[in-house]
Order: sequence, then structure tokens, then C-alpha cells
Amino acid sequence: MKNLFVFHGADHKSGVTMIAQSTAQLIASQNRDINVLFIALNGRKSSEFIKGEVKTIDEFKLQLDSKLLMSRDFVRDCKHERNLHILAGPVHEQEERYYFPDSATYLLESVADSFEIIIADTGNELDNGLALGGMSAAAKRYLILDQLESNLSRYEKMSPLFEKAGIRFDGFIINKFYADDPYTLPYILERLRLQREKAYTVQAASSERQAEREHKTLMECKTPCYQADISAVANDISEAVGLPSIKIQRKHKRWKNFI
Repeated sequence: MKNLFVFHGADHKSGVTMIAQSTAQLIASQNRDINVLFIALNGRKSSEFIKGEVKTIDEFKLQLDSKLLMSRDFVRDCKHERNLHILAGPVHEQEERYYFPDSATYLLESVADSFEIIIADTGNELDNGLALGGMSAAAKRYLILDQLESNLSRYEKMSPLFEKAGIRFDGFIINKFYADDPYTLPYILERLRLQREKAYTVQAASSERQAEREHKTLMECKTPCYQADISAVANDISEAVGLPSIKIQRKHKRWKNFI
């Protein structure tokens, strides 16, 4: 699917939801004439950074099983704020086993024509029907890492499994990045055999705990460096679908709150 972009984590601490939702918010806020969908395709609800009620995939389970999902109704029901639409994952994590890869594929294909861009949070597990379905159908896939040894080691262990499943990543995002960390960007690139042009860094933000506490993304906390870093990822997606580049200064630039 040419308009589907997925974000996957090396482990559960990578920050997939924050990065994916922030990217969706930024693209939607800078392109008011298009519809953007942020969707959780993993075993969790993934609504930590959303204020208020949000529709979940459970509410469309009957339509998915019967293959009777109406795109028009979906767009209406998932509308969150202006041109940004959000669908959360399963409310009860133990029920994720009732969703299969073709559940995700059918949902995405059914609503694809209603959105110029679909951004999916596929969590950090490959053994998940929704995640596997989303990653298999994506135009581009981004893997989110950090500078912790446990995170990098897990990716090294998972890499053969990704290859076996036919999943290759088009971008690698080093999240919560510290320039003075012993695990430097050159070290990570060399160790994991990654190409520099496919790597992005997202600087660690001091307001991360505030964002979690207030149920909003770092984008909404108006963190300048974070906004600039996310714009690099957003521009890669924008270029893929023919949208203009988003220009955000690293300093002295205020970003208008989206929500």
C-alpha cells in the first residue's frame, strides 16, 4: 500500500507510539487539505498520549470478521481533530490473539482510499497478527531503536526473524538520543551495519514524563529540538506521497499546538 507507513520498535521501551503519533500529528497539522490516519496495529490500545475518548479496533471487529467494513462510516467514527483520525488498538491485551494478519490487511485496504497517509504503530512484537499484517502491507517501515545495550542486542536477535518474514526496514530512528552517550551514532551504524542515509536521530527530551502525565505527545509540549527531529522523518513520508517538505527551525520557531 503506497500510503501506509509503519513504525516498529526493537523493544517495548523504544517509544514507538510517541514517535508514530507525533509524526502523524505533524503531517496533519502542516497539510490541512488531506486526511491522515494514525492507527495502532499491535496488541495494545496505545492511547497513552491521547486526551479524551478514542475509537478502538474492537468496535469494528464484527465488520472485520464479516468483511463488511464501510470506509465512509470508519472515517466518520474515527475522526479525532480536524483532519487527523485515530484508531486505537484492542482494549484488552489478551484479546489480541483474535486478530490475524488478514484482519489488518482487510481493514487497511478497505479505508486506504479515504486517507492520503496512514501511519501505523505496530508495537515491538513480530508474533502479533495486526503488526505482521500492517508491516507486510507497508510502503515504508521504520524501526525505532535507542542507545541501550538491551535494545540493540534485541534487534540483533530479531534481525534474522525479520528477514525470514520478508520484512526489511527503510529507516532506522535512534530515539531518546544523547550526543555524548558512549554508544555514538557511528558506533550503532557500524555495529548494526546500517546505512547513514537511512538513519535518523530524535534527541532525548526533558519533558517526556510531563507528556505522559498529561496524555499528550512531545510535539504538543512544544519541544523545539524534538519537533525538528520529527520533521526529518515526516519529510521522508511526505516526499514518498508527493507532499511539500515541512520546514521547522531547530530553535526560535514556535509550532502551533495541534490539539
